[in-house]
Amino acid sequence: MKTMHYIIISNKKYTYALKPASKETTHVKCEAAKIDQEFLNEDVPELLNDLANLILAEKDYSKKQDTVIRFRVSTSDKKLIEKNAAKKGYSSVSSYLKAVSLSKA
Repeated sequence: MKTMHYIIISNKKYTYALKPASKETTHVKCEAAKIDQEFLNEDVPELLNDLANLILAEKDYSKKQDTVIRFRVSTSDKKLIEKNAAKKGYSSVSSYLKAVSLSKA
C-alpha cells in the first residue's frame, strides 16, 4: 500500500510517497527532490525532516542547468549509449554523457 503525502514550501505543494518495501525498508518517492529508492525504516524520519532542503537544493540545481546541447547519432549508436548508461547505473543518457564528457565517469 502506497501512502501519498505532501510538503508545502513557499505556498506550493510537493508530493511524496511512502511504500513499505520489506520489513526493514520503505520505498520513498519524491519527484521534486529526485528521490526514488528504498531507505532503512530507521532513516526515513531523518529523510523526511530534511525533505524541504532536498527539494530546494534540487530546484536550485535545476535553475543552474540552463543550456541545452543537442547532436545527432545513428539509431545503433543511440542504443549503445543507452545500454552503456544503464550498465553504469545512470538514470538518464543526459547524466551519463555529462559525466563522461566532464571526466566524472
